[in-house]
Amino acid sequence: MSKRPWEFEQAVCAEVGEYYFYLDDKDERGPDSLRDYNIAKKLCNQCPHKNDCAEWGINNEAHGMWGGLTPKERYAQRQKRGLRLHLI
Repeated sequence: MSKRPWEFEQAVCAEVGEYYFYLDDKDERGPDSLRDYNIAKKLCNQCPHKNDCAEWGINNEAHGMWGGLTPKERYAQRQKRGLRLHLI
């Protein structure tokens, strides 16, 4: 993938802002965070860049929602694939 998620054209998240996609770690277990992540997942499911964004998030990001995957879901994918997080 040559583009980073914030460079995608017509990304759904760009239309609504980062509020639902980037939560503080301390809030991830709260009911509001679960509601916000569910909203973010629905928005991601409508995005034409969902898969590329998810792959980028798996490889590069420990926080927030990327391609419909929460931090815990991306961590599980890295473990399953034997990957380490590449911080940019």
